[in-house]
Amino acid sequence: MSEDNKRKSKGSTATEESVKKAKAVAETNVDFKAPLVDTFQAPNDGNALLLKLIHTRVMSVKTREEIIYSAQRDDNLCLVFKGLATKRFLSVPVFTQGEKHKWLSFIDLSDIVSYVTQNFTEAKMKESELKGFWHLADEEEAFKKLKVNDVMPFPTKENKFHPITSDYSLFSVVEIMARDPHAHHIAVLDNMTDRKLLSILTNSQIINFIYSHINLLGSKKDLLIKDFRGLGSEVLTIQESSLAIDAFKLMHDKQVSGLAIVNAQGSLVDTISTRDLKGMATDGSLFWRLYKPVSDFIEYLKNDRTTLRPRNPVFCLEDETFESILTKLYTNQIHRIFVVDSVSSQKPIKVISIGDLLLQVLPF
Repeated sequence: MSEDNKRKSKGSTATEESVKKAKAVAETNVDFKAPLVDTFQAPNDGNALLLKLIHTRVMSVKTREEIIYSAQRDDNLCLVFKGLATKRFLSVPVFTQGEKHKWLSFIDLSDIVSYVTQNFTEAKMKESELKGFWHLADEEEAFKKLKVNDVMPFPTKENKFHPITSDYSLFSVVEIMARDPHAHHIAVLDNMTDRKLLSILTNSQIINFIYSHINLLGSKKDLLIKDFRGLGSEVLTIQESSLAIDAFKLMHDKQVSGLAIVNAQGSLVDTISTRDLKGMATDGSLFWRLYKPVSDFIEYLKNDRTTLRPRNPVFCLEDETFESILTKLYTNQIHRIFVVDSVSSQKPIKVISIGDLLLQVLPF
């Protein structure tokens, strides 16, 4: 039985059960005789933040007032690809054809790039340096005929995107993002029948919300990294001399969105992620750069004034705190931080994603 069917067979959803448990835990230390604002200011190990999340509806988080770019499942893939490159978006919501216009899924820039790099030869890709990628793509009959539907992952198979409705709490979103490493954005629908897309919540927006309510964390903000729950021991790295295309292939194979770039000594020199695909120029000139060393690819991005990324790698030590990591994620607008062994050697030993940080917010 699928996870969706399991949830439907119960009286309430898994998320609803978690909200009930979280509320019970949070309310254990709350004095309801006191004014609500005083309750939220109480230093009670993050319980005030839990209550804030539980009592905040998802639609109260400010997002774009309209979906400014979208696709339909039968749209030409190459045209959607161009749209993503032009608007410098990483993903686009996909809808059914026709008047009903029901939300189906998301298609990511990385999904299309993976298809291109797997189906275009290296020689062809290098030709794009001279001809331009879109001219090259126009010569490929198979690629020209592709529809969005041909490369789009379906949530009905993987439940990858976890759509919710507007009556859900922000706590529900935090739990989804904390427990599913692939849940980077969540569709908010009017209901599960009409599936009208009302909003899209991203993990960066959740980090912004928590940072703006940092005073509700209580002693949770002092939690040391070495005491974090659920951090894995595997750190995926790529040598700075390796080709950029190999970095993105490794991310695709390992189903991760970022890697540590290390030098010959194993020290952290930078990072690379699927977000770096935003650096694709509208003429597709990124592609031939994928066959350059990672160090050259990153240097190109740093010299591109339209690409926002830290000039130097952002890292932390195991004796830093939750508040420190939250602040670094927020101020640098990044999705992960690598933990290094020491300031001197800077060898990555762990990685903390936004999901890992959100997991520490949950009561269990």
